[in-house]
Amino acid sequence: MILTIMALLLAVPQRHSEPDIARPELLSTADKFAPITDAALIAVAKRPFDPMSDPRKWKLAVGLHRGVPVVASYVCSDVCPQYTKRIIRYNVTAGAECDRVGGVSKDIVVPKGIGAGPRRYCLPAVAAPFQN
Repeated sequence: MILTIMALLLAVPQRHSEPDIARPELLSTADKFAPITDAALIAVAKRPFDPMSDPRKWKLAVGLHRGVPVVASYVCSDVCPQYTKRIIRYNVTAGAECDRVGGVSKDIVVPKGIGAGPRRYCLPAVAAPFQN
């Protein structure tokens, strides 16, 4: 019986759904966006993130890169904060809007439910290679 069920599960083609599209972060008037250079943005993206650090010190507003707000998104699911992931991204929707501002739409695996799955973000092109 178990072998039959396993054979049926393996025979059914798996559907690969489109990744979630990350929405822009909600910002407050307290969030300040100072201009940030390519080099500084790369440094921020490369800087290790410690999910066990004090969440009150997790910065949301990173800077203004080529006129576009850059934010840090912190994604967590069932085991927080241990598996929190930080994404440095433009605060715009991936796709056409991302293309318009010169960003790169990229799928990044993030915590989701009790597992993980892809979510599409709009990343600054200079920082995209350092986000996975």
